[in-house]
Amino acid sequence: MTADRGNVAIRRDGREIPRFAPNFSIYVLPPNAVCLYSEHRKFFLEGDLYAALAPLLAAELTLAAIFDTLEPDFPTAAITEALRRLVERRFVLLTDTAGNGTAAAFWASLGLPPEAAELNLRNCRVRIRALDVAGTEDLAAALADLGVRVVRRAADLTIVLASDYLEARLAAENRRHLSEGTPWLLVQPSGIFPLVGPLFTPGRGACWTCLADRMRWNREIKAFLERRQAKPMALSPLVRNMVGQSAVPFAAIEIAKAIATGFRTDLRDHVLSFDLTGSTIARHFVAARPQCPSCGDPGRRDPSRPPIPLELKAGGKLVLTSGGYRALSPGATFARYSKHVSPLTGVVSRLEPMEADLSLNTSYVARHNFSPRPETVWALKAGLGGDSYGKGSTAEQAQASALMEAIERYSGIFQGDEIRVVRRFTEFTPGEAIAPNDVMLFSDAQYRQRVTGPHDHESAAPAPFDPSAPLEWSPVWSLRDQKFRYLPTSFLYYFYWGPGHAQTSADSNGCAAGNTVEEAIVQGFLELVERDAYAIWWYNRLRRPPLDLDALEDSYIRDLHAQLTEAGRRLWVLDITNDLGIPTFVAVSHWMENGEECIEFGSGAHFDTRIAALRAITELNQFFSIGLMARRHGIDAAHENAQQWRLEANPYFVPEGAPRLPPDFRPGFARLDRRDQVLACVDLTARLGLNFLVLDQTRPDIDVPVVKVIVPGMRHFYRRFGPGRLYDVPLALGWLDRPVAERDLNPLFPPT
Repeated sequence: MTADRGNVAIRRDGREIPRFAPNFSIYVLPPNAVCLYSEHRKFFLEGDLYAALAPLLAAELTLAAIFDTLEPDFPTAAITEALRRLVERRFVLLTDTAGNGTAAAFWASLGLPPEAAELNLRNCRVRIRALDVAGTEDLAAALADLGVRVVRRAADLTIVLASDYLEARLAAENRRHLSEGTPWLLVQPSGIFPLVGPLFTPGRGACWTCLADRMRWNREIKAFLERRQAKPMALSPLVRNMVGQSAVPFAAIEIAKAIATGFRTDLRDHVLSFDLTGSTIARHFVAARPQCPSCGDPGRRDPSRPPIPLELKAGGKLVLTSGGYRALSPGATFARYSKHVSPLTGVVSRLEPMEADLSLNTSYVARHNFSPRPETVWALKAGLGGDSYGKGSTAEQAQASALMEAIERYSGIFQGDEIRVVRRFTEFTPGEAIAPNDVMLFSDAQYRQRVTGPHDHESAAPAPFDPSAPLEWSPVWSLRDQKFRYLPTSFLYYFYWGPGHAQTSADSNGCAAGNTVEEAIVQGFLELVERDAYAIWWYNRLRRPPLDLDALEDSYIRDLHAQLTEAGRRLWVLDITNDLGIPTFVAVSHWMENGEECIEFGSGAHFDTRIAALRAITELNQFFSIGLMARRHGIDAAHENAQQWRLEANPYFVPEGAPRLPPDFRPGFARLDRRDQVLACVDLTARLGLNFLVLDQTRPDIDVPVVKVIVPGMRHFYRRFGPGRLYDVPLALGWLDRPVAERDLNPLFPPT
């Protein structure tokens, strides 16, 4: 008799020996229960048949013998069904030979049939090579104990032991395996943080160069020492020696697991680290870099490759969050991209809540490197420890926000593979290139008064632009004109150091990351709107009406307002919405501390009035937390130059007129799909005579859409006093009778 369901066949006359999976200990509990007990799985089987079956399975009888024993008391069909269920759930294994050793029990605990694991282990020959580091014999013995087939010559997998994953000789090892098309795996058994993995398989996934690029990004000091060819005078014994034997079983188990499962474990695309100081294991994702000089596509690194026009995609249901319209919820966004958080291989080294003195302040900070390749110790120290911040009315929103901002910053750093051409401005056809000051908007007076030395966005104009000088230009796509325009590469990417770098430099204005390109474009444009309105309000010192917070009927705003009041802090929100018609607000909090006035600001813009208010208020929370961090480091930002920031001296800080609730940007805007929302923004700026430019900064190794949106003529909140909207908009809206002279603009730097 045979039962065959779900590919499990139980034969009445079978000679197979069904055994309990060796990862379980078996207990019979009178009168008729059986407990299968392991360290991480516990199950109860109830019934007279299971109680009778358990001792027969433990005795390792054949199927035929089990049926002969049980059939006098139980129907054959019931016995067959019970055995089938036990085998399907992998509580019982059907084997022809004994396999109850420790290794078999381990494979079974992973849900892997021991015979399948043993077959994979037998079929993979492993060779171990060491680069001046101890541990070869110990690792070979530990692998052999787990059934790994260790050989000395021809192998299917090479394990390379190194004292440092950035060891220079690994570059040659990588080239050899790429050339031969053979897989290899890296292990660092030494030190207090032993490492194992990833598996490098040519043509599939990352290579060592991909890994080293990320590790240098996170190990800025080590990379600096390597680049400057620092000479070692003395090396710690930890560099080449293991601490006890902890690293060996850790590496052996992970390697054996990978082989036994057919390389379907984390080692396929992760480095695993073992922290001996805390006995914790961590996973570090290793991204393949399509632009990698060792294993990537050379076409992706060619600066002269043709640019690709930006095509907007329609469709996609949008999710309304406190940060705006998104393609995914904050939780889904974080789940998708959190693999890029790692102190070893990540774009972000750490992601953590910010210190807060209000329970509704849920801001996050992302720690990451944000610096060029320093060539001096001073420059190295200055660039260490970049931070990006995330805000939101929930911790989930703030966490996703901080992660995406850090990825945005990374993606905007010049890496050398950006599309660019060397030309003089005069060599472009009229309108094809954009003179940098048409976007930067410095005034003639600022150029005359500029200081020498490093360019500071907030205080000094750069060197005057020379249209006859050759410099590098990169294409940006005009969504209005549907053609490419060109801007200096130095204006578009951080830390560019080539021709023309002294005449422009990049900033984050209009940069944004999103779940889709369209989402990123909308968010980048909203940042331009926010800063344009902020600059017009701030430098003209305009009195603006307050937003009616009660009319918003938002529970988060109501509860936060109550918390601030209880803490002795006043809160109001100024409506600085300008001719663009997109609701834009500045949230202001004022309080007294040690007899001095303290004030903090946050700003936000969005098509939805309530969301714009939330963005401004949650940014205010973010600056509260930044202030706490600053005071912890001995910098009292709230009290610095306190006399200049008093309300009496700055009446434009205080609302004027009755509270109001401005309408949303446009009826039905929230129901537009992602493409039509972008086109609505393009149409809005076009009606004001403004172009709408987009630079796609998405990096293929990150695969998070990142853009820089540029609308020449819209104002930055930096001190940019050239003619245009800064002077024209207040007159057009009737806020001023005459323009404010440049010499009379607000001398205070904006707090943002």
